[in-house]
Amino acid sequence: MGNYRYTLQNPLEYTDEEIAQSVDLTNAIQAEALPEDPPVVLEQAIAQFRNMPKRLRRTSVRAWSPDGELIGSTGIRIDPDHDDNPDLLFGNVTVRADHRRQGVGTQLLAYFVALAKKEDRTRLVGDTNGRLPGAEFAELIGAEIKQAVHMNHLPIASVDVEKMKQWVADGPVRAADYEIFGWDGNVPEEHMENFLDAVLVMNTAPRDDLEMNDFTITADQVREQEKVANAVGVIPWQLIARRKSDGAWAGIHDVSWNPEEPDTVYVGATGVRPEHRGHALGKWLKAVMTLRVIEERPNVTSIRTGNADSNDAMLGINKEMGYVPFISQTVWEISTADAEQWLKSRGVELPAV
Repeated sequence: MGNYRYTLQNPLEYTDEEIAQSVDLTNAIQAEALPEDPPVVLEQAIAQFRNMPKRLRRTSVRAWSPDGELIGSTGIRIDPDHDDNPDLLFGNVTVRADHRRQGVGTQLLAYFVALAKKEDRTRLVGDTNGRLPGAEFAELIGAEIKQAVHMNHLPIASVDVEKMKQWVADGPVRAADYEIFGWDGNVPEEHMENFLDAVLVMNTAPRDDLEMNDFTITADQVREQEKVANAVGVIPWQLIARRKSDGAWAGIHDVSWNPEEPDTVYVGATGVRPEHRGHALGKWLKAVMTLRVIEERPNVTSIRTGNADSNDAMLGINKEMGYVPFISQTVWEISTADAEQWLKSRGVELPAV
């Protein structure tokens, strides 16, 4: 394992200097996986850390090189008040390219497994990026593929604006009893109850072989997320499809834009309730938003969205719009017991946590 050193800490207690070290590691990995993107800005990272909910139970494990450089990390984040999947632990192991194949990833995995056992988690779930070598490690330890995903992106230069305008014009014709409205920024208090119900449509998105419970969300959680976004300076736009005859919320679509990453807009959620499908509401919502991005964010060159490869309905709309695959991602799972056994087969004992 060399002369690497490992430390455990609650990241909510990081000093500004410690946050800067994490940003340096993040930017090193991002330069490898997303060289086309600008680096993470330290001031934004500090604002994000300082505004995270204090009630979260978090542990960060950091790996240090012999000369004191942060070169790897893993960790856990548990919401004790809203734990929808108490048997699962989500997380990843990250190691800088120039320190891989030195046993650092294996030791970080040992810490992650030890934390999982401490939290009584029996299943470990993580994801790998097609531009990084994590899949090889996942296969080596015996993890199973549970879902294939892509980040897809829409190059603005390839958008057929006239087609988008036609989709917008077709919207009230194909969905005569529906209307679209929305807001920028935080969820208005008068809409919170309907919003909390509507966002649960994302539980109908494909999970493939990944077994997990539906997520839940509360108004307090939404406000916590908004606090972080506001502190960082991220600007969200939200659209809602609503049935006019009874006011029922039928679908949602939102995007966000970070002024420190001015070329890119990110899609958060897009979904239409099953009982409202068949009216092309998804196409209407996405066309309205795409035209607004083009008009009001002239510096944006790409819109990015994550989709399961099995989500035929959404991928069909995206393909018509001009979205193309950008980065492949794979979701993996291994039992805590199997991960521990693999470590033992390599002579690695679980560390004290």
